[in-house]
Amino acid sequence: MWSKTAIAILGGCILSISLMLNLNFIMPFKVDTRLFIGLLLAFPLWVSVMVWCYSSDSFKHALKRCTFLFVPSAIANALFLLN
Repeated sequence: MWSKTAIAILGGCILSISLMLNLNFIMPFKVDTRLFIGLLLAFPLWVSVMVWCYSSDSFKHALKRCTFLFVPSAIANALFLLN
C-alpha cells in the first residue's frame, strides 16, 4: 500500500505538471491568464491522478497507469519546446 501511495504522490505530481505544461502551450491566452488557469487546475488534476493511481491493484499497475499518460505528455512537451 505504501508503494502505491508513493507512486500516486510522486507520479501524480509529475504527471499533473506535465499535463499542465501541455495545456499552457496549447492555450491562446496571455501568460498571466495561462498561469492562473494552470494554478487553478493543477491541484485538482493532481488529486485525480493520485486517486486513479491509488485505486489500482498493485504498484506495477499504478506505475503503468502513470507511465501510460506521462510518456505521450512528455513527448508532446518536447515537441512544443522544440518549435
